[in-house]
Amino acid sequence: MVADDLAALEPWLEVPRVRHWFDDPDYMADLKDHLTDPRIRQWIVEVDGAGVAYLQDYDIHGWQDHPLGFLPRGARGMDTFVFGEERMGQGLATRYLRQHCQTLFSEGFPAIGIDPHPSNAAAIRCYEKVGFVAGTEADTKWGRVLTMSLLPKEFRA
Repeated sequence: MVADDLAALEPWLEVPRVRHWFDDPDYMADLKDHLTDPRIRQWIVEVDGAGVAYLQDYDIHGWQDHPLGFLPRGARGMDTFVFGEERMGQGLATRYLRQHCQTLFSEGFPAIGIDPHPSNAAAIRCYEKVGFVAGTEADTKWGRVLTMSLLPKEFRA
């Protein structure tokens, strides 16, 4: 993702399904700041040249008291959302997350974590299809989360 992608990303954040889970009013400013934050890598997922999803991976241990901090040093966290209702229920997120997890493991990262809201059943099912294992629920400064982790041996390519 580059700065020019921010303008296209803003309307996707207004989609009610996305806004429901990514409701921080400063989220666009955060995404802009993330472009220059060495702890975070951001991606626009494309299919046939069209943006279909946002994905970021980040150094979990780059933040104090991160809910995924139980994972080993070097582990990556992820956040993601799919654009548009017409793309839901087609396995798109499962496919691109599998590809990205494969890339992260091939780059040598020892584990991957993700922390959806515990009531986001669709996201949790998707992450389980990739191999993520549910852990505990926690209240964090980012809201209520269900910690989920993925080790190379649990990954379902």
